[in-house]
Amino acid sequence: MNLRKYGLQAALVAAAMAAIGCRPGPAPAARADGPRPTGLAATASRSADGANLPRGRGLSATPVQLITVSSGPLIAEIQTAGTVTPVTLSPVASQTAGIVSRVLRRAGDWVREGDVVVQLDDSQFKIAVQNAASALESAKINLANGQDLASQSGPKLALQLQAAQSAVASAQKNFDAQEALFKLGGASASQVDSATAQLEQAKANLEEAKTEVDQNQKSDTRTLAQLQLAVDQVANQLAAARLNLKNASIEAPFAGQLAAVNVTPGSFLGQNTPAFVLVSEEREIDFNAPPTDAPALLPGFLLQFTYEGQSYPVRIRQASSAPIGGVVPMVAGVPAASRLPYGAVGTVGYKRTLASGTLVPIAALELVEDKNYVFAIEGGKAKLEPVTIIAESGGTAVVSGVKEGSQLVLNPPPGMLDGTAVQPIGEAKGAEGGGPQKSNP
Repeated sequence: MNLRKYGLQAALVAAAMAAIGCRPGPAPAARADGPRPTGLAATASRSADGANLPRGRGLSATPVQLITVSSGPLIAEIQTAGTVTPVTLSPVASQTAGIVSRVLRRAGDWVREGDVVVQLDDSQFKIAVQNAASALESAKINLANGQDLASQSGPKLALQLQAAQSAVASAQKNFDAQEALFKLGGASASQVDSATAQLEQAKANLEEAKTEVDQNQKSDTRTLAQLQLAVDQVANQLAAARLNLKNASIEAPFAGQLAAVNVTPGSFLGQNTPAFVLVSEEREIDFNAPPTDAPALLPGFLLQFTYEGQSYPVRIRQASSAPIGGVVPMVAGVPAASRLPYGAVGTVGYKRTLASGTLVPIAALELVEDKNYVFAIEGGKAKLEPVTIIAESGGTAVVSGVKEGSQLVLNPPPGMLDGTAVQPIGEAKGAEGGGPQKSNP
């Protein structure tokens, strides 16, 4: 704060001159932001309300400049450095390794999404695609053959099972007939035994046929599954070969400008190695704000970016984050029509209301023992009034303790005391709502 402190020596001189009835001569006007001695601190100690401060008696009127104070908001104009940067900066890496055959674009060129920037030698990739395609056709043929075998063996075994079932039914009828005749005496025991043996053999043949059908079904299912898996694996190999062939042409992932090209024809480019650096055409302004200002800088907040004497309106495009290194990183969008160059460093300016109240020039404030005062004019005399500073910016402060419309002494001369008779020599323009305040977060 640009306030004055009073020197003890000057105060003693002023008190001595007052005692002998001499009028102190006008001193050169002091700068509003520099210290100058006055007689206000002549008393070594004083009460909190200033009752013990010395008062001027019997002195001639002192010429002073007055100012009538007003009230309103104190607005600070904050300025900080800002840099134009691309919204997206991407080192584009190769997804496959190979020898660079061609470099189709140079640094500084503008490219569209999908444009080829670097071309690798793709002869080996083409051969790999052909081999994988042939292997896929072979696997498909094997699968078709397996399906044909399964379709042919199934009906044959089904007929064999049906025949075995008919044989069991016929043997069962023969056994039943021989057993009935044996009970009536019309058949011998040997005939019954023979019928029994035929029935058992027919049943055994049926179980064998069932087993063959079941095994064939399982075998066909597993074999066909294995053949299908082989087809799928080779299809994946073909897809990978085609992807490698495509990746041999390293393309721009988005529209923008080439900031750097890192390879030359004939050089080897490893997988995941950056081939070029691409920046987006869309730009933004990066700057830092004090933590006290950041909460008010919401998305959409209007700023002014000044570069080479020209001002551009820009708006905050993202919410503030936590402070980093004592400042809050902020981002503002750049209008597409501005064409500000990458890396341009300018000034970001915005206004912030610090407080509202009575606006007093700092040149009218006096500091005595860490307390602030003003000289208000009442009945042609300077009256010392205590004030409290609420906020300040540039050469203006918002204070309490003095009312709007009050007349104050601007740049009180040395030797002025509480009760000094004054002679106005002019009135300065009232304090405005703040002044420029440059901030470099």
